[in-house]
Amino acid sequence: MPRYIVKLADKYLEWSTVVDAPVTIGMTKEAFQAYYLSLYGSKAKPELEERMERVDKAGLSARNGWTLEDLILSNRAGPHETRMTEEEIIETWCGDAKS
Repeated sequence: MPRYIVKLADKYLEWSTVVDAPVTIGMTKEAFQAYYLSLYGSKAKPELEERMERVDKAGLSARNGWTLEDLILSNRAGPHETRMTEEEIIETWCGDAKS
C-alpha cells in the first residue's frame, strides 16, 4: 500500500493508506525533502521531485485520482482511529500552521 505526500497549511507530511492517517508530523518543504531522502535514499530524488510537483498542484501526491478531500473524508487520524476534520488534522499533526 502506498504512502502519499500531503500538504496541509503549508506543511508537508507522509500519509499511510494502510492506517489512513499521517505517519509523520507536518514539516516545512525543506525539512520534509530532507526526511524523505534520508529515509528512501538519494536515488529517490527524481521521484520525490515528481511527487512534490503533484503535491504543490493538488495537495497530495496520489496519481490514482484521489483528491485531498477524499483523503480527509476517509481518514482515521484521530484517537482510536476516529475521523478528524481537516482543521483537527492540521492542529494535531501540523502544530501551529503559522510556523
